Amino acid sequence: MIYFKPENISENVTKFIAIEDEKSCGYCILKTDGNIADVYCLEFEKDKPYMVEGLLRSAYNFASLRNIYIGKCTCKNIDSFLDNMNFEKNEEGYINDIPTILTGSCCK
Repeated sequence: MIYFKPENISENVTKFIAIEDEKSCGYCILKTDGNIADVYCLEFEKDKPYMVEGLLRSAYNFASLRNIYIGKCTCKNIDSFLDNMNFEKNEEGYINDIPTILTGSCCK
């Protein structure tokens, strides 16, 4: 079983830890600023790439429950994953509204 555990780092920064079979398999860090939720750090075990989308979805769902509408990702190590999700790439990173990000990406 996989679950994603949030840990508050500060008022606007939350770390999400991916846990599978009681073992940490990766994490991401989300910073909220006004109406924008930015995942700026994401680490995962290379043999478990499926953790990336789960971590991102957990972080943006968490933000949406706090009435934050825009999701942004400025991580440098996961471009191939973000290209397959519902993000739009610009000079600052990847961005879109959170409802669109959380929509499935099976048809891309």
